Amino acid sequence: MVHNAQRGLSAALDAICRVALFVSGIALIAMTVIVAYAVFGRFVLNDTPAWAESAALLLMGWMIMGAAAVGVREGFHMGFDTLKSVLPAAIGRIFDVISDLCITAFGIGMAWFTGELALEVADTTLPTIGLNGAVEYVPLMLGGVLITLFGIERLLAHAAGHLAPADQHPHPILTDA
Repeated sequence: MVHNAQRGLSAALDAICRVALFVSGIALIAMTVIVAYAVFGRFVLNDTPAWAESAALLLMGWMIMGAAAVGVREGFHMGFDTLKSVLPAAIGRIFDVISDLCITAFGIGMAWFTGELALEVADTTLPTIGLNGAVEYVPLMLGGVLITLFGIERLLAHAAGHLAPADQHPHPILTDA
């Protein structure tokens, strides 16, 4: 029963992971187009669009946070890999749990504190793009939520004695190659 629930959670988080990576990819493409348009405007038209830099920075937040959250799920986050290579496997597993606890705590803090920041600036408007000031913190807050969810999934796998999601998939979504 617990194994089926964990499998269901893992399938749902697989879908969320793919959506996060898709949004990151779209944000990267849009950011590239906007920066190219800004360069064209500056050097060819001699008229740089005022909104381009703010829009590109906003898209950069979406790109980075989605990819970072997927990196947590796939096991590309910082850990104790060098130290683990010289330790017995059982002790190395303890370091995996400690690493995943730290990452999960980081995700909780990031979601919480960027949520507070978003509330603080919700009554402002970004002058060059005309959006609510809180929109700058939404990708960071959602990234924190995703990092937390993926960290919890890894911790549940450790608690159940299973492999973490990155170790279960023969073909990870992201690679470090």
